[in-house]
Amino acid sequence: MQPESYFVADIHLERDESARRDVFLSFVEMVKDKGGDLYILGDLFDFWANNRQVIKDNRPVLEALADLINRGSRVSFLIGNRDLLLGRKVLSRYGIDYMDEKTVMPIHDKRVLLTHGHLLCTNDITFQKYRRTTWPIYRALDMILPGCIENALAKRFIQRSKQVIEAQESWRFQFPEETIKESFDSGIDMIICGHSHKPMVKRYDGEHYFIVLPSWTSANGGYLCMSNGEVQLRDFPAHS
Repeated sequence: MQPESYFVADIHLERDESARRDVFLSFVEMVKDKGGDLYILGDLFDFWANNRQVIKDNRPVLEALADLINRGSRVSFLIGNRDLLLGRKVLSRYGIDYMDEKTVMPIHDKRVLLTHGHLLCTNDITFQKYRRTTWPIYRALDMILPGCIENALAKRFIQRSKQVIEAQESWRFQFPEETIKESFDSGIDMIICGHSHKPMVKRYDGEHYFIVLPSWTSANGGYLCMSNGEVQLRDFPAHS
């Protein structure tokens, strides 16, 4: 029997909010007790920059993931639109597999596409252009700006970004049917993502799954459990 696989996204850990971090660390302990593998599909952190202060503030989370790996689990991470600056260099220090923005891999005898979700929102032309043109600039600035300036600018950017997102039309976070079906036509059995914050399990043609993971709060979260090819969205902590 294969070990269970767990999938999460959109935890949005903030450096100055301990409650949400504590919930996530409890979840990691649960995965450790189960002996399962963990796949983090982006936006684990509400903001990431590669400077000493950000790494120090988030070290307890990274060390907890490293401990999970040391117990025999696999931990894989792909970036979302919030933690886009987190890369292979930092993650490799903790033994975490880096998967960039998307990957296709065999899991429980299924060919699974893992991605945060923003790449699937193909109707959002504005964001797709922003990603292509602006993300490289962020990555360049991350290499040269002092940490204190970078973090101050990022705080203002995130506040503004949240205001813009709240004002956007809902269609920008929808996953077009044609985009999903194109993936299945290419030989994908299952798509797992986050990004929209609206959990969903949808079956296509009786054999393909499209799954959107739930977002987390400071009190609870949700995850996907895959066991022997069967999938189930669950709450954490579990409801009594």
